[in-house]
Amino acid sequence: MRELRRTDRKLSEEDALTVLRESEYGFLCTVNEDGTPYAVPICAALVGRTLYFHCARAGQKLENLAARPRACYSCVLYAENQPREFTYVYASCVAEGKVRTVTDEAERQAGMRAICEKYSSAWIGSPEHERAMRGMPAVVMLAMEVDAFQGKGNRGRLMEGR
Repeated sequence: MRELRRTDRKLSEEDALTVLRESEYGFLCTVNEDGTPYAVPICAALVGRTLYFHCARAGQKLENLAARPRACYSCVLYAENQPREFTYVYASCVAEGKVRTVTDEAERQAGMRAICEKYSSAWIGSPEHERAMRGMPAVVMLAMEVDAFQGKGNRGRLMEGR
């Protein structure tokens, strides 16, 4: 991964991981067969240095990853326009890594649980959660092993209380 040109905006490793862990969604960027880029919004959960997300059993994302498994994930934790100052207050992160299909059932379940805990923690154990988990055979669980990442913010750190 190339170093940031504006090093004064580089987030610490800890803050960059916070952005990856806490962002509501991000964009998974892959490469099409003809070399054109393809970006799709996804919801993901970070466990250690592994980003888990799921998708349908067929589609452009899976085709791209089958041929070229390296991908990029870009997310923003917050972005607040400061019109009077002609700037934004923001924190973002870009992660790169190889994406693999999770075939081990225990890891598939753990990945889905991490996603559920992030997005629906109050509903875990509910009938709705049980219904969602029964649908697991219909989805493909993917994992990106993050091997490079960096965060960027216009203040160089996460803003407390923004």
